[in-house]
Amino acid sequence: MSISPIEYRYGRNLIKNIFSEESKLAYMLQVEKALSQAQSEFNIIPREAFVDISSIVDSGKVQVKRVREIEDEIKHDIMAVVKALSEQCGTGQKYVHFGVTSNDIIDTSTALQLRDFYHYLLEDMLELQKSMETLVQKHKATAMLGRTHGQHASPITFGLKMAVYLSEVNRHIERLLEAKWRILAGKIMGPVGTGASLGDAAIEIQDRVMEILGLKAELAASQIVTRDRYIEFLSILNGIVTSLEKFATEIRNLQRPELDEVSEFFDTTRQVGSSSMPSKVNPINSENIVSLSRFVRSLILPEYEAAVTWHERDLTNSASERFSLPYACILSDHVITKMTSVFSKLIVNDKKMLENLKNDDFILSERFVSELTLTGVPRQDAHEMVRKASMNAHSKGLSLVESMKETGILSRFPAEKIKRIIDPTGFTGSAGRICDAVLRQTEYIRNKVNEGV
Repeated sequence: MSISPIEYRYGRNLIKNIFSEESKLAYMLQVEKALSQAQSEFNIIPREAFVDISSIVDSGKVQVKRVREIEDEIKHDIMAVVKALSEQCGTGQKYVHFGVTSNDIIDTSTALQLRDFYHYLLEDMLELQKSMETLVQKHKATAMLGRTHGQHASPITFGLKMAVYLSEVNRHIERLLEAKWRILAGKIMGPVGTGASLGDAAIEIQDRVMEILGLKAELAASQIVTRDRYIEFLSILNGIVTSLEKFATEIRNLQRPELDEVSEFFDTTRQVGSSSMPSKVNPINSENIVSLSRFVRSLILPEYEAAVTWHERDLTNSASERFSLPYACILSDHVITKMTSVFSKLIVNDKKMLENLKNDDFILSERFVSELTLTGVPRQDAHEMVRKASMNAHSKGLSLVESMKETGILSRFPAEKIKRIIDPTGFTGSAGRICDAVLRQTEYIRNKVNEGV
């Protein structure tokens, strides 16, 4: 029986597999194996014990079904794993889980899950980056209305709009790179963080375990890896999905019929937009991104609470983290890949953009202020002249140019200059140069990822 829609509706299987019950067990067994290797190298346990434990872990003999059976009996999930592994071992049996506590295994295996997810997350972000980069390159000079407060504003280009978004994505990628080794940390220092049962070589054993697993060691911990690491990770994910929600909201707005400037791809041969209105072509992917992004952001709240525990640790973080971390990862991947698909197939109606741009000459008010100032009119006076002409136009139902002609302002310019001024496509400023700068930044960020920085 499936209850959560994450099981059957949302998320890619390759991501969900990382957080499955079977994979979690496999990660925990890898930690036990690495622990026994490090302990044998430091002569804490015999080498033959490590070889035995290692062979059992690699054999796949420890199964979820058996772990569940033991847990049903003893009511402790990690001890059930330890017992299931121990009963399969020979010479290594009495050394399984030596010197450590449950959360040494849980938190370190969580770090392994996040390590593997990180690979896909960076891959996702590069694909998103690529889809946006294409739009920036193609539409550097595609003029369109700027909009502020939901009202028409000075002209921009669609490439600039996408460049603003792309630069945001680039910063998210940088954050992921910068935070990676603060997030991917494990520990093997026992129930209160002293490593006492491992003896004088405890710190060295911990460092060796993390080296084997490809993780960083927690420098100082209680019984658990400190949760500021998880909070930082979820904060970065929250930043990413917030950006995605913003992008998706813009697409939804620009797809409104009265604007009709961009639209999601819609399969007209079979896709259904509405159960009651068969004519509907709805931006359902963007709406889905918005909805799930809001849910992902909520998942950091339980982690803030989980970071506050009594003394060296209690169990108040345990249950909530079984939801918050897996769900945040699975759904973040889902919305990033969906956003990439939307951008990759985005229909850009540049003709409608130009039509909307030319249908409202009030967007030229900034330009008229600038041009008047350049003729010698003090800037504040120029602003007031254009403001009065605009209000006159609104009250009489005139265009801005008609009003400025009526008020005599246009007579200050020669005819050839007026023709240039009233062309909105010529007032996009440095939009093209900004696009180029963001494209260079994008290439730099991509190279950093590819170099493994």
